[in-house]
Amino acid sequence: MLTSNYLIPKNLKQFTSLHFFIFILIATILIFNFLDIIIFQYSRTFPDTIFWFFKNIIDPLSDILDPLHIILVSLVIILFNYNLKKTLKNPAKLNLMEQKSGLKKKKIFDTFDYYSLVSMHFFWSLAIAGIACNLLKYIVGVARPKYFFFEGFERIDFFNILHKANSFPSGHTQAAFTLAILVMIYFKKYHFYILCLAILMGLSRIFMTMHFPSDIFFGAYLGAIVPILLYQNIFYKKIKLYKKSSVTNLQGFIKLMYWRVFI
Repeated sequence: MLTSNYLIPKNLKQFTSLHFFIFILIATILIFNFLDIIIFQYSRTFPDTIFWFFKNIIDPLSDILDPLHIILVSLVIILFNYNLKKTLKNPAKLNLMEQKSGLKKKKIFDTFDYYSLVSMHFFWSLAIAGIACNLLKYIVGVARPKYFFFEGFERIDFFNILHKANSFPSGHTQAAFTLAILVMIYFKKYHFYILCLAILMGLSRIFMTMHFPSDIFFGAYLGAIVPILLYQNIFYKKIKLYKKSSVTNLQGFIKLMYWRVFI
């Protein structure tokens, strides 16, 4: 259930500081120059069961949780509720919605407004982080392991237009951490498991021969920082206006969405 016990922006300040960014940048450069190839080659020595686990269990989750799917769902919620107040100006329709949902007018409107805000946070976080990730891939032009080891690509080829060969940062890891942070902001439970799943989705890209460790490391940072910055500077002030008592839980919202179709 979505919670009103939101993370407070000041608790996230350390992750958005310039010092932390410099630390991430220096760490990424060190990993790239001294650890990438060593760690990647060492990963090839792992048992087949490890590769099977990442290929058949973790990697398919990346397809299910594709950011495009989440973006489309967010858009549907935003657009679906865009003309809600206009529709419910009709007394008969408002009365029907109140009867079917068991909620009063204010709580219905507050619920739709709240979940629309959350959906906008999801939409813009995934969209901006994804665009930034793909721009960096093109600008930096780091070759994927299979292109570097087997096809003679240089490790760095700035502004490489062959997008499928570009590795840095990892798009799957970026998307996994963007989604993980968003869920952790709005859900008060299972943070440890959500974070572990995001890490496993990142690690799977090494075992799938798609990325080096530095791609994963910076992809995780990029994926996490975008929703945090948006939350800190835009969405927190708006979302905190809604008290827990004025908004129904996620299950109740889904029921409202169902009845919204027929009204």
